[in-house]
Amino acid sequence: MGLVAASAVALTSTGSRRSPRPSPPAAGAYLAAWRRSQLGTWRVVLRWERRAGGGRLDDEIRIAQRPPDRLVTGALAVDARRDGRRLACAAGDGGRLRCRDAGAAPPYDQQVAQQEAVLRQQVVGPQALYSVVGTGTGCFELRLRFVRFPAPPYGRLARFCFDGATGAPTLLDIDRIEGSDRQVAVQVSGSVSDEDLTPPQEAAQ
Repeated sequence: MGLVAASAVALTSTGSRRSPRPSPPAAGAYLAAWRRSQLGTWRVVLRWERRAGGGRLDDEIRIAQRPPDRLVTGALAVDARRDGRRLACAAGDGGRLRCRDAGAAPPYDQQVAQQEAVLRQQVVGPQALYSVVGTGTGCFELRLRFVRFPAPPYGRLARFCFDGATGAPTLLDIDRIEGSDRQVAVQVSGSVSDEDLTPPQEAAQ
């Protein structure tokens, strides 16, 4: 869920060196902002860009959230939960989206709590995977502390920003060894309708 600046982190010869210890106040503020974003009602359109191997991909991601309902569309795929059910959609023949019932969705609050617990382990405490620094109102930088850690979830360096009015994510910028991913909000709203939560295939019928 939810839904995540290019910069290099020098590798050490032994892989044992760490960046400075995380700042507890910044980590706590980041967790609070993340939780607010998961529990809020909002709609956002994000411009997505991926760079890797000298290539570049661009797309648009739309997220509408009115807990416990949520809809994410982008890259000819849809992920949704509505009325206590999960709905998975993907492009079929001719590029037309086809959806299927993916089973009962777990209680929304429980899902958020589980994700928050994992995130807390990653940013809080002396063994935290990332140090957290506040970089402005609603914005945070996560820097990898264990430089030899395999496949870190937020790369070597990540920046996150959240909208002050709605809590919606407005920036996710992740720098990985193999490339980078960047999502920047171009539209944010605190109003979410039933239509906003309806998958495109269903809306067209």
